[in-house]
Amino acid sequence: MLGWLPALLHGPIPQKFDLFYLKGSFVVWGWYSSRMLIGFWVGVAGWPERWWLRGPLCGLLAMLPPGFVSLGIPGCGPPCMLLNELTGATVGLLVAGFARVATAKDRL
Repeated sequence: MLGWLPALLHGPIPQKFDLFYLKGSFVVWGWYSSRMLIGFWVGVAGWPERWWLRGPLCGLLAMLPPGFVSLGIPGCGPPCMLLNELTGATVGLLVAGFARVATAKDRL
């Protein structure tokens, strides 16, 4: 559910891709699927050991591929990549924190 949070605030806009003759409604699923995979990466990762480092790191890495796509979009570029990486790190931190509370594990 946390993967949808950035979309509610401001996610990738399909119309930006439609301008370049891409099917924008399909392309934005790259961002959504990356954000939703953050929980998986946090869950399977064992490094770094501290949950508050692992969550943001997994979020940054999960959002890196769509971040590179943002660099290639005219009118978007580095600011969009930075925002995507920031939302990825934030979602990762929240997922790791919720997992730690839900499982009561110190190592998670």
